This record gives sequence, C-alpha cells and structure tokens, in this order.
Amino acid sequence: MAITLQNGADTIVLPPDLLWSDEFAWSPVSQGTERSVTGALLIDVSTRQDGMPITLTGTERHAWMQRPEVQALRAWLALQGQVFTLTINGQAFTVLFDHGTDETSRAFVVSPLIDFSDPQPQDYYCSVTLRFITTTP
Repeated sequence: MAITLQNGADTIVLPPDLLWSDEFAWSPVSQGTERSVTGALLIDVSTRQDGMPITLTGTERHAWMQRPEVQALRAWLALQGQVFTLTINGQAFTVLFDHGTDETSRAFVVSPLIDFSDPQPQDYYCSVTLRFITTTP
C-alpha cells in the first residue's frame, strides 16, 4: 500500500516498505499520579488530543529513496510549523515533522547508499528515518 506525504497539492510518494516502528507504542490515554498529604493516591486521567508519534524507518536493505525525493523532503523540513497529510496503511493523519529539541534535527535522517563526491539524481539513499507527530488540522 502506498505511503504518501502531502503538502497542499504537492505529494511525495514514500517507499512502500518503510516500517511504522512505533505504531503501537503510544497510548491515547494520559495518566498522572501523586500522593496527597494524607497519603491517598490521586489519579488524573484524560484523553490525549494530539501528539502521537509516527516514526517511519528503513534500512540499508529496504526503503531506498532517490536523490530528488530526499531533496524535496529536505526542503519541506524548512517549512516551520507546516502541517502535512501523511497517508499510511490506508489511514490519513495530519502531521508535523518532529524536529525534537536537540541541536541536530531528528525529523529526517538518511544516508547515501554509496558515497559519491558528485551525487546524481538517480543515486539512492538508505537507512531512512522520518519522524512525525500528529496534530489537529
């Protein structure tokens, strides 16, 4: 099934063999606990509205991308606060790139399959990692 990332009328078709590595690692329920001064356990429970992580990963063996798609994704990373539509497994999600808080962005990581000093459009990249978080449209 196709995996696509859409920005308005522009669409990038992502490798269909990217793995959604954290599909079942997030809970829609948030819970906090603390003790009162009497020792009773206080539990706060609520439904999370947004913020589900979606991490898509490939390796050097699968989910390769060619240079034009890598360059297009890189350009979209620079669109601060831009909301995209990610379609995966037949589901559409409104997402932002998850840049994290580190000095180095974690939103998009990729490595050339073969290092060239003068890369060409037909060159492949592997070990793809794309990190998103869901948000309200």
